[in-house]
Amino acid sequence: SGYFHSQEGEWDSNGQVLWIIERWQQCTRSALSPQLLKAVRQGARWIRGKRTSDSIEEAHAGLMPAGFSAEHLGPNDYYYWDDFWSVAGLLSTATLLRQANDAGESQACEEAAAKLIAAIERSLQIHAAQRSHPGLPASPYRRMDAGAIGSLAVGYPLQLWPADEPRLLSTVEYLMQHCLVHGGFFQDMIHSGINAYLTLHMAQVLLRAGDSRYRDLMQVVVDWASPTGQWPEAIHPITRGGCMGDGQHIWAAAEWIVMLRNCFVQEEPDVLILGGGIPEAWIQDGDTLRCGPTMTRFGAIEIEVENRGNGAEIRWQGDWHDEAPTVEIRLDNHQPRTLSGANGVANVARGTNVETTA
Repeated sequence: SGYFHSQEGEWDSNGQVLWIIERWQQCTRSALSPQLLKAVRQGARWIRGKRTSDSIEEAHAGLMPAGFSAEHLGPNDYYYWDDFWSVAGLLSTATLLRQANDAGESQACEEAAAKLIAAIERSLQIHAAQRSHPGLPASPYRRMDAGAIGSLAVGYPLQLWPADEPRLLSTVEYLMQHCLVHGGFFQDMIHSGINAYLTLHMAQVLLRAGDSRYRDLMQVVVDWASPTGQWPEAIHPITRGGCMGDGQHIWAAAEWIVMLRNCFVQEEPDVLILGGGIPEAWIQDGDTLRCGPTMTRFGAIEIEVENRGNGAEIRWQGDWHDEAPTVEIRLDNHQPRTLSGANGVANVARGTNVETTA
């Protein structure tokens, strides 16, 4: 059927699998086997056939069907989370099949993604005038509430919208103002607890936008970790123990790893941002910070940041797939600087611009 089945009613799974396969291909430049390409085609066709009709006169016209989705958003509904993942899956498939010289299927996926994007935008506009907040609700039939956390997927991890998209930033701002308990994101539907992994979703959106409040959310997640450095899926705000789901939540652990990695290197479509999430306090400790080699869509990169008395030095070495990407140095409390070169050194003085050699 082409359905990557997790549990019935979770319509995000196909988009997630297809996006992850392309992400793996981007980072490794490995060729997909014929069997995997067949699964990719079938998975994308399933998304194309699962959408509701564009012709119905409803706010969910053209969206994915109502379902339980990621299970932390509430009861069955037409969740934008499913739609954003489906768009990403279709676009990823279009890229993979274009590389496999399957131009017809690739174009069909691009056209289907465009139709779904148009359906999302149309749906968002239908009730926009009735909403008191410009953010993204969880579904066309929901007001702004904690379920809006799912709509952040359009910014992180999918990057379908720019980092400074007003609706994306309005959504994370709503969550910051209305959905934090003891500084962490509290999901009051289904989970009824503080979610480390969803707190980190908010932190990633803020980091990408250059909003320093990501550090506050990271610190909260650190403070709520167990003695073994793990988190339950949902944390009871009083007992600090688990109150729902996994006792040792792998998703949360993975989000923490990705968060730390993105503090060193963030990927945008045409640039790598280095040091954007490294607080000045980390540099002043006097230790050398290291990350890598870590894979990116441009290739592998190793990064070091070292205290230099009145500043810091950031060094990077890349093993790129093609030409070296543009690199932007964005250490805390310094003006950004853009440069290029496979390897480089940037000497950073506190409170001044970045001086670089590449």
